[in-house]
Amino acid sequence: MRTTAVTVLAIIGGLVAGLVLSEVIGIIAMLVFGTAAGIKFLPVYLALAGAIAAPVLYRRSRHRAGRR
Repeated sequence: MRTTAVTVLAIIGGLVAGLVLSEVIGIIAMLVFGTAAGIKFLPVYLALAGAIAAPVLYRRSRHRAGRR
């Protein structure tokens, strides 16, 4: 149950972080180059990375603490 909650929070966090990072990249590109630039689907990629990494890291931390 906790692993599911951690995964859902990681997906939401990755999506939000991707949106923010995408906007920052867009703003910097607009200031430096005068044109829009960015990474297509960055929020989706970060949400997917969070969904994969969060359960692995959560299980590893539980294993090191001695809780199973």
